[in-house]
Amino acid sequence: MNDIPAKITGNDRVTGGYRRLTVRLERPLGRVSPGQFVMLEVPDRDIFLRRPFSIYGSRGRTLTIVYRVVGKGTDALSAAARGTSLMVLGPLGRGFAPGRGKTPIVVAGGIGYAGIRMLLRRLGGRATLFFGAAGEEELRLAEDLEGTKIFASTMDGTRGFAGDVVSLLGQRLGEWRGKDPEVFACGPSGMLKSLKALLEPDRIPCQVSVEERMACGMGLCFGCVIATRDETNPYKRVCKEGPVFSLWDLSL
Repeated sequence: MNDIPAKITGNDRVTGGYRRLTVRLERPLGRVSPGQFVMLEVPDRDIFLRRPFSIYGSRGRTLTIVYRVVGKGTDALSAAARGTSLMVLGPLGRGFAPGRGKTPIVVAGGIGYAGIRMLLRRLGGRATLFFGAAGEEELRLAEDLEGTKIFASTMDGTRGFAGDVVSLLGQRLGEWRGKDPEVFACGPSGMLKSLKALLEPDRIPCQVSVEERMACGMGLCFGCVIATRDETNPYKRVCKEGPVFSLWDLSL
């Protein structure tokens, strides 16, 4: 974990309210696991706390994140120009750990794609992505992905399966019977609850990246705890023990 000075080299609109931020670090982050995140300083004097962002891409001294403009912090970040200085703390948290010999299925909803994109790049063509979006425009987030089979769903029915992504997965899950599937997911809590209900009968191994508000990102403030099935210490810090957990360890 390092707190690294950086400068913005790109901050461009991808689609809708989504933007891609690229920064040039003073020194590399070091070893990054898919699913880890950074705490990013927002270059605005009125915003004190840093914001957590999944690591979308990391290569040498170049760090890329994809974010959605949803509040004061991300709105201020969207206005930051090239050459703006900021601090980057990371890599933080526990990432995904694919099992050997498994057949990977990746599930993402909306901005959850940013949390699994590095995993998909590492898995290459071995993985199948189920990507759920509000509409066709949001599906453009995955246009930079090559070599991965994608099943898409949209809530408005403008492209692919009409409905939520877990329902789409449910229609095709039987195709992976006997292939030792392992599921990886990132999305809102409602999606994860539905996914748990779907996978429960066969207890398919599943790792999920949990979305939660964070203040410090280092486990000091205990502001991002989540309930688990651990009877001795049920509340875990998303920033420290997560953000990736086994789905079967969570109390959803």
